[in-house]
Parts: sequence; C-alpha cells; structure tokens
Amino acid sequence: MAHDVRARRNDVMIAWSGIRKSQPALSGSQRFERKFYLPSSAVPFAAHLLAHCCPADRRYARGTIHSVYYDTDNLDYYDESEQGQRIRNKVRVRWYDDSHNADTVPVFIELKSKNGFAGSKQRKQHVVSAQRLAMPALRHGPIPYTHVVNALAEFDYHPHNQLHPMLLITYQRLRFVDPLTGSRISLDWNIRSTLVYPLLNRGEQSLTMEGAVIEIKGPSNEIPLTLHSLHLLDTDWSRYSKYATCMQSQLEKTGSFGRLLPSGRGENS
Repeated sequence: MAHDVRARRNDVMIAWSGIRKSQPALSGSQRFERKFYLPSSAVPFAAHLLAHCCPADRRYARGTIHSVYYDTDNLDYYDESEQGQRIRNKVRVRWYDDSHNADTVPVFIELKSKNGFAGSKQRKQHVVSAQRLAMPALRHGPIPYTHVVNALAEFDYHPHNQLHPMLLITYQRLRFVDPLTGSRISLDWNIRSTLVYPLLNRGEQSLTMEGAVIEIKGPSNEIPLTLHSLHLLDTDWSRYSKYATCMQSQLEKTGSFGRLLPSGRGENS
C-alpha cells in the first residue's frame, strides 16, 4: 500500500504543481530557523555545551513533545519538505508531556509556514479528552477535523485537498534561550514515529530515529555569538525535517540500510 501511495504521488505531482499554491502570507512572529543534526552519541556533550552557553528556558526547560502531522492522500506536504521547496507548510496538532494522569489535555492546532529560512507559526488551543490521544482512537485524529479546518481558515489557509492525521512523532526536548539575541535553542532526541493513517499502516511498532537535532530559532539567520562553540560538535547546518525524515523511514522497506537515518547519511556520516 505504501508503494501505491508513493506511485500516486508521482502521478499527481505535475498536475498539481501549477495550482496547489494556497499559501498563507508569513504572519505572526516571523523567525529564522537553523538546524544541526547530531549522532546519538553526541547528545550528552551537546546538552552540556548548550547548558554552558545559554541559560535554560525558565518556564519549559525540559519536556516531551507529541505531534500528529496531517497530510493529503498523496503526501503533498511530505513532498514539499523532501524536495526542499522554498515555500512549504506543515499542519499538526501538538501536545506536551505525559497525559495519562489527566482526563482532559490542552492541544494546539498549528500551521507552520516557511519561505526559505524565514518562517512563522500560528496556533490555536483546544481541550480534548485524553482518550483521543491514545491508540486506536488517535487514528481518527486527536481533535475533530472540523476544528482543524476552522483553525486553518482563521490562519487564512485553505488546503485544496482534505487532510488526514498521518504520523505521530514524539521526542524529548531541552530548551535554552540565548541571552544576547533572545533566540530560542532546543535539543531534541529520542525521536519516535508511529503511523496513524490506516492506509499506510503496515503493522509495525513505532520507529526510533538515529541521532538528534539542535534547532536555533531567532530574529536573524546568523548563529548567535554565544553559540559559536557549536563547532566543537563537528556538525554542519542541516535541512532536517522531523516529519520528512520520519515519514521516509516509515515508507522504506523493513530492514533497509540507513532506514533510521536522514537521507544521505550513512553510519559514519
């Protein structure tokens, strides 16, 4: 089924290339985002280095993030990210930390829009039953679809095709703040994904990706001076997308070499 979906994506790509451009203007707080991929073995040193350079976020220093990403039947958003298109969007519903001990959980419908390195994020909060956030109920979406459509309309974004909850991504995050520029820095690791869309599900358990990622989000595309010691991690800027990387791993054949690594990275890269 996954191979059929990928074939159908290729068939419709040309037909949609000229008209699938319902793009919102970058609104809200515009920011620039840089990402650096790390091998898993570098996570402890990276955490120590960031803690030495920048203070921890006072409100949310550490936590677990859960996001259900939405896409079309033909995985249009995945294609935008995988092809590195300059203008691209992501639609997701996000919530934080462990919700098993609560009857209701606040969730956020988010539209993330990017134009090159510049981007913005719009979000709207709802409260849902904790039961909606667990399998198998999650396959129907963490929130009623009408709420998603209404929120996107408020963001002045109108998808041409129906969106479906596709992929659950969960990871650990440490948060820091650059004292000079106010840039927000995060270290994300233990990145796990689970397919929630029934037509793509192959009966596998969740996949845990190799490696981690440092994200810097701030008012400039320049790396803050306080973070120049990142060169000690021997890493370069990366066009890393959690959604694209995790979806690609889910679509790959079981047992494929490098399945749990970002594209173009072997065991020694």
